[in-house]
Amino acid sequence: MNPAHTTGAHGAAVYYGDPGAPHVLRVFLELRDPGSRRMSEGLLDTFREGADEGRFVVRFHFAASIDDIAGGSGSRRAVAALGAASDAGQGAFLEYLAALLAAQPFPPGAEDRFADPAVLLDVAGGVDGLRSADFDRKVTEGTYVPWAGQVVANFAEFGILGTPVVRYDEEDLAVGGPDGTPVIGPAGFLRRIAA
Repeated sequence: MNPAHTTGAHGAAVYYGDPGAPHVLRVFLELRDPGSRRMSEGLLDTFREGADEGRFVVRFHFAASIDDIAGGSGSRRAVAALGAASDAGQGAFLEYLAALLAAQPFPPGAEDRFADPAVLLDVAGGVDGLRSADFDRKVTEGTYVPWAGQVVANFAEFGILGTPVVRYDEEDLAVGGPDGTPVIGPAGFLRRIAA
């Protein structure tokens, strides 16, 4: 079973916006990765605005490399919780994504907090209207954990070695430097896609 607002093989991408938009913005993230958090802080609102204006649809793809390297299941469990948020609506999904990235454990391999459903529910409490009996049950019971496994497995098909990566149609846009600092802000991003 796949959550709402998913597309592709096994529903492995969660989309925000109109799937019929003229362009596709693919965003490749890792929920325990500090670089993904920094990219989100700088650009997620810009992605939302562009999709709301119909310029592109955003497709989110999720890795779980820190689960694999440092151990644990927090990335996969957090992706599963995002599936439950997607069932509640595209806006709820995007707001919960931002909240999870902001609440990211640090350093990334030190603590697997997102493996605990109570932590995922606590973070969801900061998103207006997200917490409900249905959402809480899906997170607590791990309804979308099998789907999250498919999402993570699908990530490898893109040949991406690290996160974050932002791809506009077929062009990769540099969003983070080697030290993880942002190299493109909202204005720079909008100029690139308008070119």
